[in-house]
Amino acid sequence: MGRAAVSALSLEQARGCIGRGIAKARELGFLVAIAVVDEAGHLIACDRMDGALWVTPEIARAKANAAAGFRASAADLEERFTRRMLFADNVATLGDYAFVFGRGGVPVVEDGRVVGAVGVSGAVPADNDHAIADAAAGHPVVPRAH
Repeated sequence: MGRAAVSALSLEQARGCIGRGIAKARELGFLVAIAVVDEAGHLIACDRMDGALWVTPEIARAKANAAAGFRASAADLEERFTRRMLFADNVATLGDYAFVFGRGGVPVVEDGRVVGAVGVSGAVPADNDHAIADAAAGHPVVPRAH
């Protein structure tokens, strides 16, 4: 029997992302959820800080899905899809994945390759979600996808 494929992004790395994100959220004074997905959008880990809204984990994962799926920060995607709302609405409901094209999703990059993404929700306005996600992901330099 063959071995199952293992994500390039480990649970230990995902926990590191969450730890950095929670530290940044506390520094900024926000209660958030932080989700980490692999390059295919499969959830690796998600934490919701005490007091964060119950819906924040779902939004965080959808932001992470968008960042992983398009190999771009959700802030870049928000800008890209603002002019193409019909396309963005159609993509947001594709298949079994939920996508949110708003600030707060940042790819995790290792050796110049996107290996997953971090999504954050709960820090209004969303520029704060982005700052927390960027810190959680380790301030990556994201390779140009397309």
